[in-house]
Amino acid sequence: MSIPPLAGLCTYQEAGKPAYDVEANVKRLLRYAWIEKKLMDVGLYWLAPTPEWEVKEALGLHLSLDADHAAAIRTRISEMRSPAPRMDVSPDAAIDQFFDELLTAQTTPEKLVGLYAVLRPALLQAYRAHFQNSHPVIDYPTRRMLKHILIDEQEQMEWGEAAVLAVTPTSEDKSAAEAWKTHLLAYLQNMGGIMGDQEKPASLPASRRLKPFEPDFFPQRDERFEMRWNFVNPQRQVSLNENIPLDERTLALMCRRIVEMDVPEYMTRLIAQATDEPWEYYVEMTRQLWDEVRHAMLGTIYFENRGVDWKKSIAIHPGMSIRLNQVPIQDVHNVLFAIEQNLMPAKTGKRLEYEISKNANDPLAMLIQDYDWADEVLHVHIGRKWLLPKTGLSSGEAVKKGWEIRASTASVLDGYEARGEQKNWWPAFVRQVLGRETAQKEFNLERL
Repeated sequence: MSIPPLAGLCTYQEAGKPAYDVEANVKRLLRYAWIEKKLMDVGLYWLAPTPEWEVKEALGLHLSLDADHAAAIRTRISEMRSPAPRMDVSPDAAIDQFFDELLTAQTTPEKLVGLYAVLRPALLQAYRAHFQNSHPVIDYPTRRMLKHILIDEQEQMEWGEAAVLAVTPTSEDKSAAEAWKTHLLAYLQNMGGIMGDQEKPASLPASRRLKPFEPDFFPQRDERFEMRWNFVNPQRQVSLNENIPLDERTLALMCRRIVEMDVPEYMTRLIAQATDEPWEYYVEMTRQLWDEVRHAMLGTIYFENRGVDWKKSIAIHPGMSIRLNQVPIQDVHNVLFAIEQNLMPAKTGKRLEYEISKNANDPLAMLIQDYDWADEVLHVHIGRKWLLPKTGLSSGEAVKKGWEIRASTASVLDGYEARGEQKNWWPAFVRQVLGRETAQKEFNLERL
């Protein structure tokens, strides 16, 4: 019997082949870390104003993964060089030039083509090549890191390829997409490709960038969301009313989950405009953003499994995001902190929501609420870690201030109410889903 040598990582013959030395390794990793950081930024810029719900979902996941990847790469660089090279500055101005061009995308097809038909395929190819050229034993930490990044990148690419096909159904769409792809590929080639080792073109096509990029964080919904401008929110008061049957209260909870897309929409500006933060801040805050996207997805899962056209039947509006776009980012974080803290009391918070779904004997809703509760516990700790030291306030004082800021923004929606009918949609929704009249006798038609 021959026991495999080298922990099964490779044979001695394979271990004798040449591989990247530390200098070559770090040079490439510095580029990857910056590209992943810039990808996170793009996701933050595009999530709110992109109207298609499915794209919001994917951007929320992918920008969080980009932050994770950048963190892993930065850590690996720090392990190989002391002092570590600066990772808060661009290693190549041509990389920034490419991203400047990418951010001129105006439509959803242009955004998806730029990310998933140009940049991410090249990044995936570079990671694969780097994996193959890293020594399986001597540079095992890099190989292991890349192996896990590659899984994420492959999944992102599979989604992106399908999404690009979906938004380019006609020959005209495909022709426009190909022209934009060709344009961006020239700028990708101008930075020497992802690794920076490719020959640069003799010239570039004229830039579409006419002025410095200014992100638009105004949240949008597409036309499938018929009540996207209806700011009436009956679901919270229904879910907390002990006189309402459990199945109706559970229905209200699932509506509360689905409207949580509003949270990542206002978190994008909070994170994107935060400066001079340690990278751990971006990792943890984008994790919370993704969790909030995921909570909205949990609501869609529930209603899809009940055959409910949730886009048409529920007022899934971006009211809070519109309101919080008007205040400084620390105030945004303060409001988020107050909301998260308010979810912890057992009589009104996440424990109650879980018990409602459990007592309703609704397994899917119970599973959703169980993990929603777990996520919010984490979010409370994230808020305490990153907000409170900046304010100098106690937790109680920060909660009080958060609710005051939130209340002060209510009138912002006055300028948007004319865009849609402001109506109590709950009675019709209950008749549609439960086949009976709502048990809620009186409604406080609050706006959120």
